[in-house]
Amino acid sequence: MVATGVLLGSLAPLTPHQTAPSSAAPHAEWTTRNTEFVTRDASRLRLGGETFRASGANIYWLGLDENVGGVDYPTFFRIKDTLDSAHRAGITVVRSHMGTSTAQDDANTLALMPSLGEYDDDAFATIDFAVAYAGSLGIRLILPLTDEWEYYHGGHRDFTTPLGLESADFYTDPRAIDAYQDYVDHVVGRTNALTGVPYAEDPTIMAWELGNELEGMTLPWIDEQVAHIKQQAPSQLVAAGRRFDIDPDTLAATALDIVDVHYYPPTPDRVSADAATVTAAGKVYIAGEYASTAATPALLGPIAQDPAVSGMFAWSLFGHDDRAGLVPHDDGFTFHLPGGTPSEESRAEAIRQYAVDIGVVLPALPLGAPLVTSVHRAQGISTITWRGTAGAAGYVVERQVADQPWTTVTEEALGASAGTVTDIESPAGASYRVRALDGTGASGPASDVVRPDGGDVLVDPVQDWRLSSAHEGVTVAADPDGGSVVATDGASGSVAWQRAGLARAEFQVDEPSAVRVETSGDGRTWAPAATVVGDDGAVVADGLVGDHVRVVLAGDAHLTRATLRSAAVDPTAAPGAFSLQAPLDGTTGATSIPEFSWTAAADAAYYRFALTDSEGTVVASAGGLTGTSYRPDVTLVPGSTYRWSVEAVNGVGTTTSVPTTASFATRPLPTEALVVEDFEEYADDADLNTSYVRNTGGGAVTPTLGENPSTGSQAGRFAYDLTGPGYAGVVRTLAEPQDWWGYTGLSLALRAPTGDDVTVQVVAGGSYFETTLAVEGEGWQRIDVPLSAFAPPAWAGDAVLDPSSVTQLAFYLGGDGAGELLVDDVVTTVDPAAVVPVDPGTPGTPGTPGTPGGGTGPAAGPGSGSGAGGAVPVGGTGPAPDGSASPGLAFTGSASTTALALAALASVLAGAVALRAARRRRLASTTTSVVERGEAS
Repeated sequence: MVATGVLLGSLAPLTPHQTAPSSAAPHAEWTTRNTEFVTRDASRLRLGGETFRASGANIYWLGLDENVGGVDYPTFFRIKDTLDSAHRAGITVVRSHMGTSTAQDDANTLALMPSLGEYDDDAFATIDFAVAYAGSLGIRLILPLTDEWEYYHGGHRDFTTPLGLESADFYTDPRAIDAYQDYVDHVVGRTNALTGVPYAEDPTIMAWELGNELEGMTLPWIDEQVAHIKQQAPSQLVAAGRRFDIDPDTLAATALDIVDVHYYPPTPDRVSADAATVTAAGKVYIAGEYASTAATPALLGPIAQDPAVSGMFAWSLFGHDDRAGLVPHDDGFTFHLPGGTPSEESRAEAIRQYAVDIGVVLPALPLGAPLVTSVHRAQGISTITWRGTAGAAGYVVERQVADQPWTTVTEEALGASAGTVTDIESPAGASYRVRALDGTGASGPASDVVRPDGGDVLVDPVQDWRLSSAHEGVTVAADPDGGSVVATDGASGSVAWQRAGLARAEFQVDEPSAVRVETSGDGRTWAPAATVVGDDGAVVADGLVGDHVRVVLAGDAHLTRATLRSAAVDPTAAPGAFSLQAPLDGTTGATSIPEFSWTAAADAAYYRFALTDSEGTVVASAGGLTGTSYRPDVTLVPGSTYRWSVEAVNGVGTTTSVPTTASFATRPLPTEALVVEDFEEYADDADLNTSYVRNTGGGAVTPTLGENPSTGSQAGRFAYDLTGPGYAGVVRTLAEPQDWWGYTGLSLALRAPTGDDVTVQVVAGGSYFETTLAVEGEGWQRIDVPLSAFAPPAWAGDAVLDPSSVTQLAFYLGGDGAGELLVDDVVTTVDPAAVVPVDPGTPGTPGTPGTPGGGTGPAAGPGSGSGAGGAVPVGGTGPAPDGSASPGLAFTGSASTTALALAALASVLAGAVALRAARRRRLASTTTSVVERGEAS
């Protein structure tokens, strides 16, 4: 049996060891599910007498965040929401950098240690809450205490630079070691102001990590720091590790419990191999970070069956924004639960399944209610914004007019990442609410109903001071429900807001009698406002005069929400005139992925777009567009004519664009192949190395010029060693973008050893796309890759391939071997439908032979293999692309049909002619430009 930590233990109240400060006065009793410590038994973790394996995630920002328009503390809502999402997905241990919070010379005044040896205990507020709330869910924590890297939350240089030391001195100089240990003492020795439990005595903290990805650790340093921490926290574990591979000193450190290894990207074989190495040394193994984009059943399924792996921690988890939608992050490895995009959803499901596979019992929890955060009325149209709720796979926004039944604002449910919708009807007197949907489509409870009454409504959950205009004598105090505003001294304090046309304010408080509402025209002179207590207990001030309102809290009153209603000015006329910009009427040569744009119309609330073909059939349409450009998710037919139109809409009426419609024609399919790379322009190895740059994050790659024996021409040779990172690659940035629009794919000759993956990667339209080739055997072979096989890498965001602007070409190897990759003659492939049929010649007549073979036509050549959306070897055997015999170039696979093979022959021949002509030009001149190299002939 595997203990999971999810359902272990009872909800036990925490006994305070000291009185919590007023700024953190608990509003509800804190409980914990973590009543026993996780322990180590040789190379395994134990909990409650059973083996414990962690389903983990990194939530690095729980103490201090960089995703809030600058560096600031995350709100209690965001901490709670993300931990709730993790808990629902079976996450049992969270790794967080909240124990790392240092700076130099007050460069970051929000840090725990803004200057060396100086501490700000107010900065513990978010950390206290994260520890307390994780405990209430049964989630354990691993907390690094410093960092190799100089990120916003600080790192080990904060203990050396102020002392005039080099960064490497962190591990050897007694002054730096003393400074680090002083910081460790302050953090590990902290007593949680919410629960009263010392950190060192809290089973929620499973392990302290010496630092994140520390690269310079020595065995004496590790031994000393482990002993120092265990002296203060004897019941907690200690972890250490460096970036990407196993630090041998961690294996030799006798008292160290956990070795942490990181993977970008991971493979099952490498994880299991590292786990075997670590456990053979008697240590617990965890993958403390792995690229969440690699979370698939193919990765996590085998790892779940390997008992040597005690934890897999995906990097990095984010939750809902305080106002709307999901918090974005741009490191390429962000994920949300249960997923904000289709690719995230599949990764989230793989992570959930991993938890189940290692024995975690997923909690069956009801959905919470969303919170409508605003209804903004502009130009007579209302836009509804809401804060999401943990576990939501989608949302439904509903509208009610008078006593009529509730109806949906949109035809279909909105996705998990949604947080804003425009009601394109916006009937007078409408009220709004939002429901969350789970993965089955079942809805949770509705949000509170908001009725804007023709105006604007702003809802402030008072988790921070972003929406208020002033506050005095108050703080946001944490409680198990999130947080609320209280007076810091227990006497009185106030929060003020400013809104143009302010008419009404409602305040959710637990003690209405302890609240006073005041109004002001200038924010300086205040007068009491008449109030009533609503049916829901809210204190309501109606008929306000002036643009300022404030609420004064006395005693222990807790404010959890402020709702402000202000007047909105509706338009008196339809939107103003505007014009269509691109593509202009009469444009020709457009690509099949156009972006349409138009000028802004005065007083427009939104726009409606329509695209029709030459027969008048609607190809694409969209409404509720608030911007002045739109790219529909549609592929148009090459060589065809289309018309497009836009209407501007507001609450009064509709205005049609000038001109009313615009026509454009798409470019016909290309008929000649484009030479992407044939390696003929490089004078020597140095020249090649200038163009093909190694990805320094991967293994060693050495580019040199080689020979393609099939053609006698130059080829690119890339000697590689994948030891360590597990991948290696070279990248060529094109001097001028290449236009691959209308081509069906790429064709390239290569020779590669078996056992290692070969991937072609391109940057098109500013986004990354790649495909792994189907290499068969070790000899030279030609492979066709359909453009449809290129997809965003696991670490990249979702994108649609726009082949009209290709700016980068790269070759990557993946695996754990070493060898040579040779590449030559990379060309685009032409759609057979675009090739002009060849005159078959004059057929022979009985007794009078005609042209030999019954006509004239192309020489025999390679056919086109078939495959389901992937890179496929070209079928048949035949000459090289330049028409010469190629005994050394094997073509593997088989053609689907004779007709397809004949069509492909014409396509390849067209490419061969272009390639041969291009090569001849290069032989005549060694100064051929990149632009010429990109032209077909």
